[in-house]
Amino acid sequence: MATYTVKKGDTLSAIAKQYGTTYQEIAKANGISNPNLIYAGQTLNIGSDTKAEAPAGTTTESSTPSATPSTSTTTPATEQNKGFQYGEYKPSDAVSQAQQMLNQQLSQKPGAYQSSWQDQLNNTLQQILNREPFSYDLNADALYQQYKGQYTTQGKMAMMDTMGQAQAMTGGYGNSYAQSVGQQAYQGHLQQLNDKIPELYQLAMQKYQMEGNEMKDQYSMMAQQEDQDYGRYRDQMGDWQTERDYLAGRYDTERDYDYGKWADVRDFAYGQFADDRAYDYQVGRDKATDEQWQKEFDEAQRQFNQQMGLKTGASGGSSSGGSSGGGGSKKSSGSTYSSGSYTANPGLSKDQILSIQKQAGISQDGIWGPQTAAAYDKGIRPKAGAPSNSVPTNYKELSQYLSSVSSVSSKQDLSKDINAALAAGIINQNQAQQLLKAYAPRGYTK
Repeated sequence: MATYTVKKGDTLSAIAKQYGTTYQEIAKANGISNPNLIYAGQTLNIGSDTKAEAPAGTTTESSTPSATPSTSTTTPATEQNKGFQYGEYKPSDAVSQAQQMLNQQLSQKPGAYQSSWQDQLNNTLQQILNREPFSYDLNADALYQQYKGQYTTQGKMAMMDTMGQAQAMTGGYGNSYAQSVGQQAYQGHLQQLNDKIPELYQLAMQKYQMEGNEMKDQYSMMAQQEDQDYGRYRDQMGDWQTERDYLAGRYDTERDYDYGKWADVRDFAYGQFADDRAYDYQVGRDKATDEQWQKEFDEAQRQFNQQMGLKTGASGGSSSGGSSGGGGSKKSSGSTYSSGSYTANPGLSKDQILSIQKQAGISQDGIWGPQTAAAYDKGIRPKAGAPSNSVPTNYKELSQYLSSVSSVSSKQDLSKDINAALAAGIINQNQAQQLLKAYAPRGYTK
């Protein structure tokens, strides 16, 4: 299953067309109840990994937009936009007018082509294809029958004339000679009739061929008329398709522009919503972090103060006991020393103790002991800049503290310390910004 990240200006139908599917399938796969409402940066699951390619230059009626936009007014709650409410897209007057003109054009589509000549063409073609082959029948030829009657009559008359002439030569008496020459005259006229048969055959064949040619010419004229009628129909359909494509393009342009404006406002509103939600979330996290830091800081301070109180108490008890067994205690600068007690650590850090030990020339272990206490009582103090365990109480002390621990602490911890000091009122906002810039710049890494 492919995935797609929505970009600004995308529509669900355009994404569906790109992947060869439908916007309904994408909406169903991603739980989108309103297909007109998607967000830049949203990831969509696409049910097909192949992109369908439509033939260039083709226009299909099914791709013509004609559906009425949804009138829903709420945004579906998803993990990405939960809590965000924004009105559904409603087409402008310009979009509605373009859609109305397109729908009107769709309603005026020419019907299927109805031929006025197809039946006659079929009948004529069947006559041509099923026509009987040429044959000549003398008895069926009217011209032959006409000739036959004419030559028969003429033959009889010639026979009678010849016989009369022959009888006249013999004194008016009939004889076999007269009958013979009369019959010859009759047969001569019948032979002339027979001589006409080839001519009549040719005339009949020419008539047959002429009738066939007339049927073919008639078929050709009807077919030509059919082509002209269908050509006019195709011209009419082409004009309708051209106007439909123009109105569809106009509708798409108007709707894309109008929807784009609506989507820009929606995305801006969602951006504000997301920013506010992220800000509130970060504020909550910062507050929780600050509270946790404060708890840890207060606990550390409590433990430190408790430790200091115990050490101070132990030191006071030892120094107030005086001497015993004739042994006196030595005092120096108000501090009491004996073989069993020494001045308690006044709250110095390990680095400060090391500073005193280094100046006194004693073992440098960073642990407060009798030798370190004696050096401290003699007036040896940590050098300036040595980190202290005492809680900072002002901007200067906090700055010194941060400087001393910056090499061993993460910038995240330093940022927490600065924010805690700001929350405790030890420093103000400007001072906090200066310290953050110096010790915990934005984008810190440990």
